Amino acid sequence: MSFDFRRRLFGLQEKMEELDLELVVYGSCQNFQYLTGLLIDWRHGIDLANPANIIFIPRKGETILTLSEEWAKQAAQTWIKEVRTLGENDSFEKMIRKVVSDLDLNVKKVGIGDHVWGSTITEIIKAVKGASFFKAEHLMDHIRMIKDPGEVERLRKVAQLTDKAVEAVMPKIKKSVTQRQLQIEVEFEGKCLGASDVSFPLTVGFVKSGSEVSPDPFTYPKDKGLVPSTSIAFDVGFVLDGYCSDFGRSFYFGPPSMEVKKGYEALQQSVVETVDKMKKGSTRVCDVFPAIENTLDRLGYGDYLRARLPTKSVGHNIGVEVHEPPWLSPEYDDILRSNMVMALEPKVWHAGEYYLRVEDIVLVGSRKTMFLTNFDRQLFQL
Repeated sequence: MSFDFRRRLFGLQEKMEELDLELVVYGSCQNFQYLTGLLIDWRHGIDLANPANIIFIPRKGETILTLSEEWAKQAAQTWIKEVRTLGENDSFEKMIRKVVSDLDLNVKKVGIGDHVWGSTITEIIKAVKGASFFKAEHLMDHIRMIKDPGEVERLRKVAQLTDKAVEAVMPKIKKSVTQRQLQIEVEFEGKCLGASDVSFPLTVGFVKSGSEVSPDPFTYPKDKGLVPSTSIAFDVGFVLDGYCSDFGRSFYFGPPSMEVKKGYEALQQSVVETVDKMKKGSTRVCDVFPAIENTLDRLGYGDYLRARLPTKSVGHNIGVEVHEPPWLSPEYDDILRSNMVMALEPKVWHAGEYYLRVEDIVLVGSRKTMFLTNFDRQLFQL
């Protein structure tokens, strides 16, 4: 499995050159994982993390990685050669000063990324007197946008896991089951299949035909049982080996009306037709929304496209984080490039009648775009 860590480092250093940053520092966050390959848990429990887990990136030359003693055994798993461990009796302050000194930089501008503790920043300020500090959270967005082969493989695996988790829940969708119960069931199935976490709070939403019109589609009580003539929308995502999924499907409990049946077919068709047109250089990410919108207009469901809201967003890139730029919305005009991995997520909503979603993870290629999620597109009526 190929992970091009050098490409990642050089891409960041090029951005640092452009912004005249001599040093960038990340705590144990998404970019820490991306640069080191270490799966330190940065998604939650930040207060339980260790401030010693830091990566220091100079504008030129090699990085220095520091780890707490509890993570020292993981050092062999990273490609970074210079790894320093903070022992139980070592001085954190001295370690920071020594790292900055050994980098031998004339530091005037420092970029600070996510999850850098205040104590760390204080010591860096002492070590680089007179330097200016800047936000560095998004300096790697342009690099992370293009996945290397190892990332594609991990995204493929977490997509397959997500398909299987939702498939395993299908027999549980019966009369009187609640939204809360289905949310618990799908999370349980995903973790039984090996997921380490969910990539966002999973949701299962019911909309009963003939219900009161509301600005919020999901007014159906969470603990009220499922009844016939109800649409069911799944929004599901898991984490596997540090990479995320984001997936959606809808089903209908009981015989659907022709309107809702055709609406779901139109939504599926809008995704398939749009993906069929996507390949390297074929279009911009901001053109995905109008492509989906045009199909739904042609099929008579454009007015129910929920994304006609001001954002006009129908998805996003995905990787170590579930939501990564570029978003599939008007403000991003990036040309499609090979090995972009995106989650397309249009929704069709007829207030008081039904709410339908289709969300798939796709891999942009030089000749075609492939679906990484492949859940049965014909399954609708339950």
